[in-house]
Amino acid sequence: MKRIVASELKEHVGEEVLMKGWLHNFRKLGNIAFLVIRDRGGLTQVVITDKTEMDKLDNLYTGTIVEVTGKLVEAPKSKFGFEIQDGKLKVLVPVTYPSPIDISKDDVHAELDTMLDYRSVVLRHPKMQAVFKVQAGILQAFAESMRRQGFTEFRNPILLGSASESGASVFEVKYFEGKAYLAQSPQFYKQIMTGIFERVFTIGTVFRAEKHNTIRHLMEITQLDGEMGFIEDYDEVLVVIEQVTRDIFGYLEKNFKKELDLWKVTLPKLPEGRFPKLKIKEAHKIIEERTGKSAKREELDMDPEDEKEIAKYIFEKFGTDFLWLLNFKKDKNFYTWNNPDDPDESLSYDLECRGLEWLSGTHRIHIYEKLVENMKKQGLSGDDAKHYLQAFQYGMPSEAGFSFGLERMTKQIFGFNNIREATLFPSDLNRVAGARRKGKENENYE
Repeated sequence: MKRIVASELKEHVGEEVLMKGWLHNFRKLGNIAFLVIRDRGGLTQVVITDKTEMDKLDNLYTGTIVEVTGKLVEAPKSKFGFEIQDGKLKVLVPVTYPSPIDISKDDVHAELDTMLDYRSVVLRHPKMQAVFKVQAGILQAFAESMRRQGFTEFRNPILLGSASESGASVFEVKYFEGKAYLAQSPQFYKQIMTGIFERVFTIGTVFRAEKHNTIRHLMEITQLDGEMGFIEDYDEVLVVIEQVTRDIFGYLEKNFKKELDLWKVTLPKLPEGRFPKLKIKEAHKIIEERTGKSAKREELDMDPEDEKEIAKYIFEKFGTDFLWLLNFKKDKNFYTWNNPDDPDESLSYDLECRGLEWLSGTHRIHIYEKLVENMKKQGLSGDDAKHYLQAFQYGMPSEAGFSFGLERMTKQIFGFNNIREATLFPSDLNRVAGARRKGKENENYE
């Protein structure tokens, strides 16, 4: 008999079926036992009435791998909709000790650090699965949208010979007799690839050795990057990003309704037309008018409270959760154009949603001599970026790019308080790939 999974049940009503999966939950009520089996398709209820079969459950716990056969019938009064009756049970891999966290309930009732300590167990809960199914959907929708818009995908290196961004700390690693750096960004390589394919995108892991311990920062994140050439101005890039955003949410609505409903998620509200825009200085003035907080700032930037306040304003005025914030402070990175109309500003843009930055980008410098000049001003050696500069020495069009933060997007979609809830195996000051760092005590997140 061929195995079926939970998502295929409606096609086999009235038939003898075979299922394999994890024992998610079970209870005995006198001469009857109710089992819930979990597989990649979801949850299925099994009813067992034979005592010999029921005895096989003795001393077993959640997570036991089982094989079940029986007759599949509709069960409209059950929350599962179907059930296997007169089940016959075969234990494939027994689990003989209790789970550290109960994943059989509708919700996981545990503190965040406990859920991270037992990540491989917690992620088996249907609601946890739902989060990362949706996250996988974001990745797929992003890639498909970029391809439809003429972008070519490439894979960028993670080990670099020099730091890729001047404004962020970098992890240095031993590399044979010398040293290398973990990529802070695919920046150099997506610009190089723009000189080859004009429009490129990549999905990859980046690392930031910044000693933040906040609810919105991690040391290892996933970025969804794009870069495009032959632009007149960066608004052409914003048009592409807006289309990508619409495509992502359209894909989630169509393919992940069950997962979103499990969390009672309301997706961010998209505007009817173009996304509203504000220069950062304009946003500061609006915040001053609404809260009394001075619009005079040392730097043209937004703090978390600023972001939340401007998000409220945008929703009240435009009925959308999305906003472009433009022209941030003069950029520290040597490859970004500053605003010719205001030398204190850079040609930069952030996409804000629900009070948090989802994406950032800039209009890049594509003139070889200007790049070299800027590098010298910052005390950087062209020897550290030979391959990068080579692309511009031999002809690069005007170009701009962007980067979405996958975990931030997921966090805001689900309304999580902490970005670690939207990360499979988070790395921060206290953890590496989800595991506690040796000798490090957990601290509260800021």
